[in-house]
Amino acid sequence: METEVRFVEAPDTRLADRRRKVWLECDGEPYDFRSVEVLGTRFVVQGIAVVTFVCPRCRKQHQSLLFG
Repeated sequence: METEVRFVEAPDTRLADRRRKVWLECDGEPYDFRSVEVLGTRFVVQGIAVVTFVCPRCRKQHQSLLFG
């Protein structure tokens, strides 16, 4: 039995974002960060980001803390 070891390279690091979420203002639900069209990001405090994005449900502009 062989064991295969794989390392995550820089281009594949987006897979690590699976748990990162934003809140949708229109329905109050968490949503996958990778699935939104990001318009901008700013850091409020070191390590805490506010994301401005186009909501995939209502197509309006929303802001949310990035969490996960």
